[in-house]
Amino acid sequence: MARDLDKYVRRYTTLSSALDTLAQKRLVLLSPSKWDDLNDVYFMELYRSVSNAGSVLALCCTLATETYHHWRVFTQGMEGICLEFERRPLERQLSILPGIEMRKVDYLKVGDLETLHSREADRLPYVKREGFSDEREWRIVSTCAESAVMAKSVAIELTSLNRVLLNPWMPPSLADNLRSLIRSIPGCESIRIEASRLTNSERWKSAGKALAGP
Repeated sequence: MARDLDKYVRRYTTLSSALDTLAQKRLVLLSPSKWDDLNDVYFMELYRSVSNAGSVLALCCTLATETYHHWRVFTQGMEGICLEFERRPLERQLSILPGIEMRKVDYLKVGDLETLHSREADRLPYVKREGFSDEREWRIVSTCAESAVMAKSVAIELTSLNRVLLNPWMPPSLADNLRSLIRSIPGCESIRIEASRLTNSERWKSAGKALAGP
């Protein structure tokens, strides 16, 4: 079962960012300096220091199945998009690029963290407090020699893209227009595009109606 859950990585993002990924065939790693979790920001800076890098950049994805939390926290209103990649093919593409690593995030209690040895400092970008464990994060991290780098583009092939998932609150008319727009992008003609049914599932409601009885 765990193997099935780890088959895909999902990137919840804005519409503009998703279209950039599809049109430019790239992922954009950003500086963690503006992240909400200040523990995370601090650990990334520690990692930059111990690795003697000028800058560290990252892109955060999830191995979790679709959740309300991910839509609300990591996208912006009705224009949020989820890009679902097959993990192994994406890892093969990224692993040949210099300065790029990717790994699951480990969720630890403070006591667990305190038992780690300094020789395990390479784990710094991939550990978070246990309270974040529901995110099931999978992270791409890049180190570079230049200081104060705020963004880095990483070229990918869309062959690893399994589907594009439109958020649950997108109006059907906008969803139809967006499908046409995405399929007009070279290389995206046959991409699977689906609207999330997380908050409005006919099958779910039918089951509830059956439960309520005649």
